[in-house]
Amino acid sequence: MKGFLKKNLRAGIVYFVALLLLSHCGGERRGAEGEAPEFSLMTLENQEIRLSDLRGQVVLLDFWATWCGPCRESIPHLVALYKNYQPKGLQVIGLSVDKGDGSVVRKFVQSMGIPYPIALAPEEVVKKYGVTSLPTTVLIDKKGTIREKMVGFSSAIANRLNGQIEELLKARP
Repeated sequence: MKGFLKKNLRAGIVYFVALLLLSHCGGERRGAEGEAPEFSLMTLENQEIRLSDLRGQVVLLDFWATWCGPCRESIPHLVALYKNYQPKGLQVIGLSVDKGDGSVVRKFVQSMGIPYPIALAPEEVVKKYGVTSLPTTVLIDKKGTIREKMVGFSSAIANRLNGQIEELLKARP
């Protein structure tokens, strides 16, 4: 009897640990968090971006870094989203948390062929949006409300983003 209990206890612990680990494989999803905090930033192309100027559009903020593996993995998907949905009212903005003057980011953006605006994210903006892990994707509706906040990147997150963007683009401002 003792051997049976010991064996089942071990199996139960292994099962629990496996469930715990697998629950984070698809990235973390956080729901809507109210009105998106305002910011005004200069892009690498020296253009000013103000979130308030983008009202009436669906906005995807991508907090990322050049040294972040999942961030690099997500970029081709974000480029495809931008090319597909930008004519329909989606604005993608990459917010790099890399330190320095932006020269490393600029080279990376050119090598990846990123067509959407990229800015260096100051610590203040990172904190306002509650970014603690990379990549963090924030989806903002036409009224300026955060509708989705996702941490990490996976095919499940990519599929969810596609669906959410289509839904938000159809909605009236």
